[in-house]
Amino acid sequence: MKILLVEDDVDTREILVEMLQMHGHDIVTACEAQQALAAMHQQADIELLITDISLPGMSGIELARAANTAHPAIAILICSGYGEQQFEALPFTVTWIQKPLEMDVFLQVVERFSGVNQ
Repeated sequence: MKILLVEDDVDTREILVEMLQMHGHDIVTACEAQQALAAMHQQADIELLITDISLPGMSGIELARAANTAHPAIAILICSGYGEQQFEALPFTVTWIQKPLEMDVFLQVVERFSGVNQ
């Protein structure tokens, strides 16, 4: 699966990339929302957006809205320590996972998206 991972923390991003690649996924990374939007524009085959909620310049929720508008078929996974209440009012489906991430739970959630957009 082709995944766009948006995480501003370098160490977290590197660990997640390594884990996802070990499970056979093709990963594109961005450290902030504008870079992620550019990546989605250039690579229309991205199937899953994984984003942190706290990003420089634009929140993960705003990024999810923009991603859904530009690419309605993209699946969205938001990683946040803030709780899921803020996602309930969104007019599209978002999957949420609690931070700090437990790697086995994170990978199980990601694997649920495999094949969804194919």
